[in-house]
Amino acid sequence: MNAGNRPEAKYMKKILMTGFCSTSSELLVKKAACKSLILPNDKLLDSQILSAEIDQQAYKYIFSFGQKPNIKDKVCIETTARNGIRSFHTDFAYDKLQQAFESEKIMVRISDNAGSSFCNALYWNMLEYIRDQELKAKIVFLHIPFCKNMTASEDFCKKIRKGIENFCYLFPM
Repeated sequence: MNAGNRPEAKYMKKILMTGFCSTSSELLVKKAACKSLILPNDKLLDSQILSAEIDQQAYKYIFSFGQKPNIKDKVCIETTARNGIRSFHTDFAYDKLQQAFESEKIMVRISDNAGSSFCNALYWNMLEYIRDQELKAKIVFLHIPFCKNMTASEDFCKKIRKGIENFCYLFPM
């Protein structure tokens, strides 16, 4: 079923999308049909804000977005966060998310390198927090291009949001 043809579903209340301020990810999540959270680009504060939010609401899925400079019209689904030689793998069904994006004609790359800065720090901290708190939430980190690397940024972001809605509808937890 196409997400655009069904009424606003209750499942979207259990979805959180995050992005970093003043980036392409902020533009993406601001128009989400679910709860969105814009983070300030501070390695410590970002994780504190997000953990406080998930303490207040029992989310099923958390989609965290950052921007990656070397991609064009593509989404990178990050499977792994790193902290020195240690790594943390998500248990998110990212293969199903990949299918949902591809059904919206979005090119997808599966990556095991969330970067070395804000994106990776947030991902690591939240994977660890969810595990330590024994939460049922699933988190995935996604990189999208800088706006200048999107052929049609509004259309691209709309397809990403639609892919996420379809994923959440078809694969409820």
